[in-house]
Amino acid sequence: MKRPASILIVMTILALVLGWVIGGFFTSTSVSKVLASIPASPIVVDAKYNESNHTIEYSMLNPGGTSLTIIQESFVFQPGKETKEKSYIVSNIPVNVKLLPGVITKVELKLKAGTEALHFGDVVLATFTYTHPLSGDLYTVVHPFTMGQAKSAARQSKTQKSSGGKK
Repeated sequence: MKRPASILIVMTILALVLGWVIGGFFTSTSVSKVLASIPASPIVVDAKYNESNHTIEYSMLNPGGTSLTIIQESFVFQPGKETKEKSYIVSNIPVNVKLLPGVITKVELKLKAGTEALHFGDVVLATFTYTHPLSGDLYTVVHPFTMGQAKSAARQSKTQKSSGGKK
């Protein structure tokens, strides 16, 4: 009588472990498929002004699982105190830039031809319009770029560190 009961207990434990392993596999597989199909918004991780090309180079990360396509750029320029340039709006610049999943991609925004170089305090508000392969909708990402702001913040942190070390 002991043998059939112990065999039944071992079989029950093995069935539970096997069911747990199979259920975990299907759950993790479907969860990874769902996460891969979630449309993510591009993230601007860095922006630098290239004076020789008169462009702002954006480094954009696509954190989603599918590729996105930037189809259009536009921007608004607002002058700072040091520039003589007037404010202006440039919109609907057609582009075709693929943002691969999990990769940082360089996206160049060409500023208005014939205008002077950016000066400290100039602001460019860029709008990137993109599409997702699973939807026909249009999405936008807006990023403000202030010339010289990041450099002045870096200088302040270096000044604080150097003055803190001298005490």
